[in-house]
Parts: sequence; structure tokens; C-alpha cells
Amino acid sequence: MAKERAFVYAPSRGKGILFLVPLCAGLIALEVYLLRHFDVTEVGLQFFLLLIALILIAIPLVFLLYRLYSLLFSSYRLERDGLHIQWGLRTEVIPLNAIEWIRSPQEMTEDVPWSVLPMPGAYLGTVTVDDRLTYEFLASDTATMLFVGTPRSIYAISPQNPAAFLNGFERILQMGALTNVNWESTRPGSWLLEAWQDKPGRYSAILSLIILISLYIFVGMRFRVNDTISLTFSPLGEPLDELPSTNMLVIPMAATIIWGIGMVLGLLLFQKEENRRISELIWGAVPFAVLQCLAAAVMIF
Repeated sequence: MAKERAFVYAPSRGKGILFLVPLCAGLIALEVYLLRHFDVTEVGLQFFLLLIALILIAIPLVFLLYRLYSLLFSSYRLERDGLHIQWGLRTEVIPLNAIEWIRSPQEMTEDVPWSVLPMPGAYLGTVTVDDRLTYEFLASDTATMLFVGTPRSIYAISPQNPAAFLNGFERILQMGALTNVNWESTRPGSWLLEAWQDKPGRYSAILSLIILISLYIFVGMRFRVNDTISLTFSPLGEPLDELPSTNMLVIPMAATIIWGIGMVLGLLLFQKEENRRISELIWGAVPFAVLQCLAAAVMIF
């Protein structure tokens, strides 16, 4: 803590670490366990189910690891120009003259709408109550939570020692502002959240993922029935040039590549406002492309 110009406060981390670390460790252990069985599993239904499980478990694991990283590398810094909030890769600089009040949850005059997926160590996200009232959560613990009122929105923070934070704020007010800092807000990857909120993109991602999983399950089940397949037939309908069923792996792998390229390309285009209609068209084409792969697998088997 600087003696004259800045007061730095860490967020309350205890509950979040106790919750997130075991959860992340459990998911990592589960991933390792599935990987060990994945290497020795013959191609078949169990093989594809393990592959699907590995992918599905990796998604929340990455999400939780980032929340743990954000919790460990976060701070609230009071300076004579304003309040500087650092939460992982997210930063917010609120000018001192923009802070209208600071209240505890008990002092709030209205019910607080909690953010999506609240958990110890990560009360994050933006909640819009109406056109004029927005809550921005950058907090880790409801027990130490404070609400900072500004003309833009109400910010929820959770310094480890709320009383010390309030004393520091009073001290900063007594010293007065040295400079007028600009309001700054950095949201790395905010376009990802906007992309998820886009209905065509969200529905296409969910639908195409369901079709892709169905393709893996179908191909895996057919491995138990057909040891060989044939792509050509004689005039009498007899199969010719029979091939091992493992050659059919190319269909789900190709569908996965199509799904990945379509989703990533759509996200890259979505960053620019003028390209968002094109990204929606690409996302909309992905489920049909994956469905074609599923239809091809059904026809071949």
C-alpha cells in the first residue's frame, strides 16, 4: 500500500480458492483418467463416448481455470484519480468524481439481481435490470461485498477488508483528486459473450453440437455390428471392395473439422459489426453440413 497516493486491496479469496481448486483438480483428474482409458480402447461406441466425454469435460474445466486465474490475479486500487479494478484480464477505471456512493448489501434499497453462474470466488458478469440500471459484478464473496454507485452502472466488488476499503476511500476523498482520469473499460473477448447472445449463433452452435454428438454415437454403435463396409455394389446388389469399418472414422473427423472451422470463422467475422450478418450465415450453414455427414454415415452403413 502506497503511503500517499494509492491504497491497494485484494479481493476476498479464501472461499473461492477452497471451492475452485478442488473442483478444477477433480475435473483434471477425471480428464487424466479418461485419457488413460481412451488410449487403450478399441474403436467402437465406447471409444466415441470417451471422446465426447473428454470434450464436454474440457469446456467447464477451461471456464473454471480462468475464474481461478482471475481470482488470484485481481485487485482493487484506490488512487487520487479514481478506482482501478483489475479482475484477471478485465480492467475498469472509474473516475473519483463518478463515484456517487458505496453501500453494503444490507444498505441497498432494492433487491440485487445476481449474475449468471454465481459461485464462491466468482460473482461476475453484467445484469441489466432496466434501461437505466445495470449491475456489473467483479466480486468473489457475498460476505465482503460492496456496491459502488456510478452514473453508468452499479459495480459489485468484494475487498477482503470492507472497512479498510471504506476508510481508504474516505482518505482519498480528503486528499482530493490530482487529475481527471478518463473512464476506461477493457473487456477482452467481450465479443465472445455478444456472439453467444446472438440467437442464430447460439442456436446453430447448440444444434450442430447435438448433431455432431449423434454422429459419433451412431458411428460408434455401427462398429459393433459391421466389421467391414462397402462403398460399391454389383448390379445384383452384392457388396464389392469391402473395407474395414475403421475407415468410417473419416466422416466424424471431417464433421468435427467442419464444425470447428465454421464456428471459429464465424467468431472471427463477428468481431466487426459490418460482418455479423455473414457470420450468422456461416453459423447457420454448419448444422446442415454436419447433418450431411450424419446422412452419409447412415447411407454407407
